[in-house]
Amino acid sequence: MNSLYEEAVRVCYFCGSGEFIPHSNAKFWKIVDLNFVECRSCGLIFCNPMPSLDVIIKANEALNIVQVSRGTVSQYRGGKQLTYKLKKIKEKGILLDVGCAEGFLLKGVEDNSHWKAEGLDIIKTAVEFANNELGVKVYFGVLEELDGCGERFDYLRMNNVIEHVQDPFRFLKKANRILKTGGYVWCSTPNGVQDGAVHKTANKQGTVLNLLENHFFYYKPRTLKKMYEACGFKILNSYCEGIKHSLTDFGLVPGAKIKGIFEEYNLDDYKDKKNIKFKFTKEDIEEMRHNASLKNYKLKFDLFINYISRVRLPSVIPVGHQQNILAEKIYAV
Repeated sequence: MNSLYEEAVRVCYFCGSGEFIPHSNAKFWKIVDLNFVECRSCGLIFCNPMPSLDVIIKANEALNIVQVSRGTVSQYRGGKQLTYKLKKIKEKGILLDVGCAEGFLLKGVEDNSHWKAEGLDIIKTAVEFANNELGVKVYFGVLEELDGCGERFDYLRMNNVIEHVQDPFRFLKKANRILKTGGYVWCSTPNGVQDGAVHKTANKQGTVLNLLENHFFYYKPRTLKKMYEACGFKILNSYCEGIKHSLTDFGLVPGAKIKGIFEEYNLDDYKDKKNIKFKFTKEDIEEMRHNASLKNYKLKFDLFINYISRVRLPSVIPVGHQQNILAEKIYAV
């Protein structure tokens, strides 16, 4: 395996300040020590130094073995539900799903609308499956290195992605360049105020969490909104949700402990392993497309129940595990 770390940065990825406050510590697949700092100026929380891209790719491949798949029918269902929103934007367009896994959401979009759906992922086996078995277009690699797509897309979907990147400001600038002016980007990512507090609370309790997902950036809602605006976007909606464990995460429940649940996972144990459990045939694909749970009335009812049952707080109240942003590109950078 190549070097475990990139060179430590001396200035903030976003604002350029060189003043960092120690934040918390964690581990990544047991082999990498993560040192999180917070920028004193803009509040961006990030790992410094950053694990190398080589380590990140190997860790994602290992996670794909542990999880087997990030969803088949559920992802396809999500794609069909997404078409309800896309059709309100325009009848035809091009979507890019950043971090698309095996591409089932893309298939759900293309099967149920006139939109073309493309994806991007760093897990090579997932990319090959999407292209060869599902017949959807998926690029291999990271967004920052995506070539030949200048102002190609009408809608970018970034579901739990921006916390995984190695340079978020560069990432968002690239997002701007591949999105048409007037196009939309939807981003969902952990709320840095609460999820960052999880690490702090665990450390105070004597626990160093072992992470399997490369969450190397945590964004306070106000910081993330400023980053989008600096990259040519107008914020249309921003909110937080998922308050179930908020008091525990902030360490406000006496006696409640933050427990590590991935302590036995070590990246070295997955060095020569492959994801052999994931199997999905042509027959499985056809069966999936006709699944009874995919009836339009059922999907719309599920969306309605989800909408009325979740507590959503304006992001100026940064409480909740997850934050979501919908933004429009208003100028090129």
